[in-house]
Amino acid sequence: MLSQRSLTLVLLTVAVCLVACSGQRDVRMGPTSATPTGVQAVVGPAVAAAAAVSTPAARSVTVAAVGDLMFARDVTTLMEERGALYPFERVRALWADADIVLGNLEGTYTERGMAMSKEYTFRTPPSLAKALSVGGLHAVVLANNHMYDFGAPGLDDTLTALRGVGIAHAGAGITDAAALAPTILAARGGTRVAILAFDDIGEVQFATATQPGVARADPEMVGRSVTGALAKADFVLVYFHWGAEYSREPTARQRALAQAAVSAGASAVIGAHPHVLQQWERIDGVPVLFSMGNFVFDLKPADVDWLGVAPFQSAVAMITLSRNVPARVSFVPVTIDATENRPRPATDAEAAAILGWLEPPASQAQR
Repeated sequence: MLSQRSLTLVLLTVAVCLVACSGQRDVRMGPTSATPTGVQAVVGPAVAAAAAVSTPAARSVTVAAVGDLMFARDVTTLMEERGALYPFERVRALWADADIVLGNLEGTYTERGMAMSKEYTFRTPPSLAKALSVGGLHAVVLANNHMYDFGAPGLDDTLTALRGVGIAHAGAGITDAAALAPTILAARGGTRVAILAFDDIGEVQFATATQPGVARADPEMVGRSVTGALAKADFVLVYFHWGAEYSREPTARQRALAQAAVSAGASAVIGAHPHVLQQWERIDGVPVLFSMGNFVFDLKPADVDWLGVAPFQSAVAMITLSRNVPARVSFVPVTIDATENRPRPATDAEAAAILGWLEPPASQAQR
């Protein structure tokens, strides 16, 4: 399916100096390979020389970003019964024209490992990772509080499953160097978009020089990582797992981390974890989407009684990145259908409520 897309995925760690390709041959290396820094590369025929720092005339790129993708529990059962496409069947047309589609993988692809001692642990059979590719996604971020729910085996199986279906990833790896490395996607015209991901929640193992895990959201490290990614890409997206669950207001910590990313040169900042949408704004001209809420999650009709409608409200953020101008942002409203346990396009009334929250008049004026 990747050969039918306009996107050629190029995943490079900071240590990569030169990768080139020719013909139709794909080269794949993952975190478990012999390279000491966890080099990951998927090099396709549309990339002539991935070593170029940036393209002389970078084209505009449209990124479709969504929030939490949780394929465990009832969603697993539905995919086993109705096929891997089931979660995205009613929404994948919404991002058909996007160059890059990404979201937060809220859980693991594994059938191994021992569950961490915590209230919720999420895992899905690795065979169902193909939901991402058939659904039209190109990348997922892994820096979140569920990526180590089943320890090192769970993380390793997840990385293996993603490689198997051609999905890029950022924010986790066998060492901190791998977890902090930017994933670089080469879109049409050779325009290169780097993706970084950081977790600020905990309940997870953070990667170090000697242990696997996810990238920690430290402001100084965020800044250094963005600066390093800018040397290799035209645009840098930073995706955070942060904030307070079910809070519709960003915290001071979210703002501080966003500022660190923006000050270092991030083109856009995206967030998840609160499980509800939070209003977006611009910091120094850069769009910050504090929380994209849930996107695939097994919510039930009875959940409205104690959670309200906010966890069911979602959207696809369409972020257009262009050289020398601020990124443009728009939203396609989506609702999680509680009877189907999957997202669908919002009705007119639902869309009005979602957009009314996401885009107050002040935001609309600076879109």
